[in-house]
Amino acid sequence: MHILLVTSYFEPDQGAAAVRLSRLARLLQARGHQITVLTTLPNYPHGRILDGYRGKFQVVENRDGVRVIQTWLWATRSPKISRRLVSQLSFMFTAALRGLFIPRPDVVLIESQPVFTSLAGVLLSRLKRAPYVLNVSDFWPEYLLAVGALSASSPLYRIFYWLVNVTFRGARRIVTLLHSLAENIEGRIGQGEKITTIYNAVDLRRFRPGLDTTSFRQQHGASGDEKWVSFIGTFGTHMDFETMLDVAAHFNDRQDVRFVLIGTGGQRDRVEQRLTQPDLSRVRWIGWIDHADMPLAWNASHITFWAVHDHPLYRSILQSKTYEAMACGTPVVIAVEGITADLMRRSEAGVTVPFKDKAGLIAAITRLLDDEDFHRRCSQSGRAYAEQNFDADRVAERYEAVLLDAAGQG
Repeated sequence: MHILLVTSYFEPDQGAAAVRLSRLARLLQARGHQITVLTTLPNYPHGRILDGYRGKFQVVENRDGVRVIQTWLWATRSPKISRRLVSQLSFMFTAALRGLFIPRPDVVLIESQPVFTSLAGVLLSRLKRAPYVLNVSDFWPEYLLAVGALSASSPLYRIFYWLVNVTFRGARRIVTLLHSLAENIEGRIGQGEKITTIYNAVDLRRFRPGLDTTSFRQQHGASGDEKWVSFIGTFGTHMDFETMLDVAAHFNDRQDVRFVLIGTGGQRDRVEQRLTQPDLSRVRWIGWIDHADMPLAWNASHITFWAVHDHPLYRSILQSKTYEAMACGTPVVIAVEGITADLMRRSEAGVTVPFKDKAGLIAAITRLLDDEDFHRRCSQSGRAYAEQNFDADRVAERYEAVLLDAAGQG
């Protein structure tokens, strides 16, 4: 089966979506399918096209047998919605143009966000008379309301909502990463029979406990036996860095503890400014690291923590970093409510507290720092749950079944 994957996120881009889709493409290729990827020139998360790709309209690469066609877009690191929309529109046009010259696939798999990527994929699906499967990983355009970019009464928001529903209705099948997404889509368009939920996965061979992190820690300035309490991921607008940094400040006098921020994103400037304050002298920001080093980052972390802003939408979202942390046996402490809190209770991989509960975060981190038995139980429970539920090969098998069914080959 020839599968055309249309996405804005693919390696060598970094971030959860690029990792997830690159892994899926390789696994489907290994199962005997021909995979062609139509994506952007690499630019995420830094907002600029990488050296070696800049100044080109397209670059075609072979990655582990997967043909990857990368086309130009206007890249920007600005958090302003107007600039991001221009960037997304630019890829829609170049992807649609370049996609015309791709041989007809049996099925098109489209990563649904941003919506303009969806539209390019839907257009190519129609022109090539091939059915498409929509892969939905986020609530959109509802996310624009959550971050305050648009209001529900905005004409632009209503247009986005209508466009997204059009892509939903035209899909032969829809895959969602969460049951809450499936329920949302069914509530919007009905057609529940064509919606399948397939949870995210992690490479359990790479992401595992017990890795030697000596060189990694030395490279990033670790001293002695200090315990890292890390945040690893994108500095997105949904993250409550005010709460997180206030919690870190509470531990500023503990010489055995180092808070480490690994990542970058829209709140980078705000975080950098806050880190100049003396009460955060034991917080180190080491920027973005290559995904190949991510298992080492998780293993180097005694605990990982984060806080999410209080919004109804965030109760229905499970962040990808959770999977990797659990697979590496890194106990998790999160200020969040909803499905992530439910997962932590089921897996016993860590502790969740209500939104903005600084005292609760401090107490949970302190317990995991000082109670070795509790830390060991959370670590072992997280890894065991990941082995039972997050196997990447099983996820690829389920995607394969959906794609074969959509192509009429199931």
